[in-house]
Amino acid sequence: MTSLFDTPAFNERLFFPRTDTSPCPPSATDHHLSVAPGVTLHARVHRRTGTRATLILFHGNGEVVADYDALAPSFHDIGVDLALIDFRGYGASTGTPTLRSAIEDAPRAVSMLISAARLKGPLVVFGRSLGGACAAELAGHQPPLVQGIVLESAGGDLRALVVRRGLTPAPLTEDEQRVFDPRPKLARCALPTLVLHGAEDRVISPDEARANATALGDSLRALVLIPGRGHNDVSASPLYWEALERFVASLTR
Repeated sequence: MTSLFDTPAFNERLFFPRTDTSPCPPSATDHHLSVAPGVTLHARVHRRTGTRATLILFHGNGEVVADYDALAPSFHDIGVDLALIDFRGYGASTGTPTLRSAIEDAPRAVSMLISAARLKGPLVVFGRSLGGACAAELAGHQPPLVQGIVLESAGGDLRALVVRRGLTPAPLTEDEQRVFDPRPKLARCALPTLVLHGAEDRVISPDEARANATALGDSLRALVLIPGRGHNDVSASPLYWEALERFVASLTR
């Protein structure tokens, strides 16, 4: 029986690919990661002298690597290099996006990028919104050199995800729970994790952020709800950057 999460009806409602690209900035490097036969993911690494860690960011839906060219200096200002990876079919990446492929590609892509770009540790895997599914997968794997996880505006309730796509949820099979459910992966996580979420998010409820934080051990997680912010404007708040800078500093002391 085909999983709902593998059907075109679900994935075509979930993903909104953009093929926008931009020239690689002088301070950045581009990489093309072969994650499956005939499929390469585009990654870009923004570097600046004096940084003390690297964030590997899986962006949100409707976003692409190029969108972060202008935002990279803000990450540099809190002391980190910024590495980004596009989903299949987004930006310069090839292939067709599905939730299963996004999740399964994530550990391979991170491993390849660490090697290809010689990323400077400690490494923090960062998942924004839909990219949170990728970060949760890494949280469950806990690969070498990764020392922290950040979830921004990320969901954790599969039933709510299906409903948001206008479909009817059904009981999860064992395979669906293993592959798609982020909370058991977060429960296995032994890495410090920061959960950032807009307190006024109307796309993904802050209750999902609270539940994600609860799935993590108390000593390993920090939950920061940004007052007055919704799903797509959390990074416009100084509190966002202060929380992120504190978290990175805690890993690099």
